[in-house]
Amino acid sequence: MAESKRIPAHVALIVDGNRRWAKQRRLPASLGHKAGFDRLTEITRYAIKDCGVHVLSLYVFSTENFPRDSKEVNFLMDLRGNHYRAMTQEMIERGCRILFSGRRENLQPRVLDAMDYMMDQTRDKDKGVVNFCLNYGGHAELADAAKAIAREVQAGALCPEDVDEKTVERHLYSDLPPVDLMIRTSGEQRLSNFLLWQCAYAEFYFTPTLFPDFDKAAFDEALAEYARRDRRMGG
Repeated sequence: MAESKRIPAHVALIVDGNRRWAKQRRLPASLGHKAGFDRLTEITRYAIKDCGVHVLSLYVFSTENFPRDSKEVNFLMDLRGNHYRAMTQEMIERGCRILFSGRRENLQPRVLDAMDYMMDQTRDKDKGVVNFCLNYGGHAELADAAKAIAREVQAGALCPEDVDEKTVERHLYSDLPPVDLMIRTSGEQRLSNFLLWQCAYAEFYFTPTLFPDFDKAAFDEALAEYARRDRRMGG
């Protein structure tokens, strides 16, 4: 593992490859998603508890995923609705706050109830943050932030001349620090509309490993690569 002084404060993880993992094994996509969720739980625990990562943002379902087969989408929603609540007690014990970033429309009521329960139960925790990006899209986030700012200007609560980068950041879905390290599994090398604002100066790490196989050792490799990078932040 990389030295603690070089551990990224905010890691963003694009969870990718569950369906391909299942296809390689001639299994239904649902079993790939179940294997991916189990791995997600393990990596979340490891990153926050053992590695010293303070914020972990997880891209678990994008706004563009809804056109997928309805049975697959419903399975994903049921998987989250059934398992999110079970994670709450562990997050409380670890002192971690849970956030959800994304739009609420189109999400099933049971998923929304689980989300609200988790955020309410952990709202005062400060030892770490797990940010689930669910029904999330970077374009949607920036559009929603622009709408919220426009409403404040229209109401006279904000002058157009006072709108700056900090204003935009305050109106994003979650008030979190910039991403230091963005990891994507499965071999794809693109952001796919994920945390576009927050990843402005992030280090990118792409691995061919499919997410259900992305274990602790693979996460350590990503941290080690981050530690070797020379981050100049534009300077």
